[in-house]
Order: sequence, then structure tokens, then C-alpha cells
Amino acid sequence: MATVHPDYEVISKVYAMIQNIGNDLQIKFAVSFEQFRILHFISSIQPKETTVSILAKEFRSNTSATSRKVSALYKQNLIKDHVSGDDRRTHWITLTPKGISTINELKEFVDDYLPEIEKQIIATLSKNMTDLI
Repeated sequence: MATVHPDYEVISKVYAMIQNIGNDLQIKFAVSFEQFRILHFISSIQPKETTVSILAKEFRSNTSATSRKVSALYKQNLIKDHVSGDDRRTHWITLTPKGISTINELKEFVDDYLPEIEKQIIATLSKNMTDLI
């Protein structure tokens, strides 16, 4: 029988805590954690536009998976795209006014949420360190 690494339990607990953020975002805003990251990325860059290819590289994902996430954001009217004047094959993605408003609400929600999650993670890691000693 294979043995499980002793840190597996701790990593699983921390991962579950992080997943809870995603679940709460989905319930409250109908946005996944990955979609939140996309909106946040667009809002934090200058100029505030990007492409699916750039997003895929930034988040170490493949283009088709990123396209699916971006497509859901289009359907919610959180982002829009426009064709590049230089290269008509390039579609630049920007936030809509609704997207700007939503990312501001999302940031506030996550900023309020993070201190509690950080406490839980630190408590879990501290307990694990105490158990090792």
C-alpha cells in the first residue's frame, strides 16, 4: 500500500480554503475565481486591454480554456473586444463599464475575505508545525 506524504492533509485543507473563495464568488457574483483573476489582470494593466493569448500565457493556461472563460465574461457583458487597426486578426479585450463596476465590487469582497482566510491558513500551518515538533 502506498503511503501518503504527511503534508498532503495540510495542503488539502489549504486548497479547500482557497476553493471556498471561488465558490463564494460564484454564488455572489456569478464569476469564477479564474474569471475574477482575468478581470483583475485587465484592470491592473496599462493600457487596460489584452488578448486571449496574453491571458493564456499570464495564467499558464491553454488558449482554448482561456477562451471559454473569456466567453462567459462576454456573455455577462463584463468585457468587450475590438479588432486591432494594425492586424485585423488581433482582438483586444477591455472591461465594459459593468466590468469595471463588477471588478471593483469583487476586489472589495476579496479584500474583506482574505484576512480571515489568511488566519485560517496560518492556523492550519501552525498546527502542522506544532504537530511536527
